[in-house]
Amino acid sequence: MKGPQPTPWLQEIPLYSPGISKQTIRDMHGVAQPIKLASNENALGPSPEALKAISNFKEELHLYPDPHSSLLRNAAAHFFTCSPDRIIAGNGSDEIFDLICRAFIQPNDKVLIPEITFSYYRIASMACGAQVLFTKMSQDQAIDTKSIEQAFALDAKIVFIANPNNPTGKYLKRDELLHLLEITPKQTLIVIDEAYASFARADDFLSALDLLEEYQNLIVAKTLSKSHGLAGLRVGFGMAQEQLLESLLRIKPPFNVNMLAEKAGAAALSDTPFLTRTLETTWEGLDYFYTQFDRLGLEYVPSQTNFVLLRIGRNARDVYQELLRRGIITRYMNAPELKDYIRITTGLPHENQAFITALEDVL
Repeated sequence: MKGPQPTPWLQEIPLYSPGISKQTIRDMHGVAQPIKLASNENALGPSPEALKAISNFKEELHLYPDPHSSLLRNAAAHFFTCSPDRIIAGNGSDEIFDLICRAFIQPNDKVLIPEITFSYYRIASMACGAQVLFTKMSQDQAIDTKSIEQAFALDAKIVFIANPNNPTGKYLKRDELLHLLEITPKQTLIVIDEAYASFARADDFLSALDLLEEYQNLIVAKTLSKSHGLAGLRVGFGMAQEQLLESLLRIKPPFNVNMLAEKAGAAALSDTPFLTRTLETTWEGLDYFYTQFDRLGLEYVPSQTNFVLLRIGRNARDVYQELLRRGIITRYMNAPELKDYIRITTGLPHENQAFITALEDVL
């Protein structure tokens, strides 16, 4: 006799593959102080103002948090310069993607996702029974808006776009983004994930937040994991016109953002000095990597994020493994199109230097 059976499409969903932890490297290779440059975390740690907020409110953990996350949403509204009525707070931006899929996808609906991008879009879509269709990348592994435009003929319900994109670090230029929004059918929901937008320094980068007023089918996702150092607390946002958010609010768990996440997130959003130091550290780290890669004659993808994609060649996996043995944690790219690459998050200066030293030894 069979026991309870899951939905038939569940077994088709790929498991999410997280980065390796420092403790794993300590246990596996006996390295006392591993350096983790794998998961695009903030090299400076959490915002000091967030830590103060956690300390101030830790005695209230027996109380339920605000179901509306009002303090956090108001802080986000001030930071992102939009109305709090156009913001939903989530347990990380991953929850925002889950809510979007649950609210708008019926089994067998089609969802468009670029071939090379953040894997959780696929997982969240397939969990709701969607048929995920992958759009091709351009020759230089950028998101190809022409491929997306062609796929719109298939009557897609949702299209997910990371801008800047993970794991390539590339971005849609202003004109490309505007064109994509213009050609997206009104019945198709377009989700722009701006997890790394704070790090973009290209003159022609445009945040989709500036376009919320013009497009009723647009949702913009944000997170405080990278720019504000709160990956462990899970603080994310979805921003859209009110009629879209109403659908998400109907299925949002009542206490989805925990109390410490709300207080810390609100405090972090006001911590301008920390954000400034984060951006400076990131950009200096990227420029250091570029200089060293040029010196070593290595090919890389210039990035608008806090990481860089480095082409090693056929032995990329071996180099990745050897770096692990030396206590340097990077990210090997399993995608067939990126099998020759590793991804490196910018760290503190001494961490970046240790990586380059180890890389030279390995190569």
